[in-house]
Amino acid sequence: MKKSWAFTDMYGNEHSIVYKASFGLKLIVDGTTYKLKSQNWFVNVIDYSIEIAGSDIRLVAIGTKVDVAINGTYIGSGEPYVPIQANTPAWVWALVGISAVVGLLVNAALGVIVGVGFGTFYINYAISRKYKMVVVCFLAWVIVQAMLGYWAFTLSAAVNYF
Repeated sequence: MKKSWAFTDMYGNEHSIVYKASFGLKLIVDGTTYKLKSQNWFVNVIDYSIEIAGSDIRLVAIGTKVDVAINGTYIGSGEPYVPIQANTPAWVWALVGISAVVGLLVNAALGVIVGVGFGTFYINYAISRKYKMVVVCFLAWVIVQAMLGYWAFTLSAAVNYF
């Protein structure tokens, strides 16, 4: 995945910002490459800060959703910048881990994919301070994992029967 942005600083100079997520996470600003690391083991969570010509630039990535905030405002959405770590309670990070690990134990690789997908919703809702939606998403995750586990068990039993 590759996303790019351009902005003009207060001196009138044009700058380019490129985010690459293929073999390693990279931020390329005006040709200078910075290696990035996710803040979470399961979900791609990045909140990286850099200063260019007096402008505070933050690359924010949650899962596959990526945007750049310049001086406190996101370029893509126009919304104000909200720090990820400071606005995400510890229990939400615990739910992300539970969703991935239990997904692996119950439904193997598909369970991890579903768990990580739901984990991005948990973090996005937590940043928006919609904590009830985090709980609703977690309950939806429980139902989806149970359905996948039941279907896998039923399919396995049917295959073994014949």
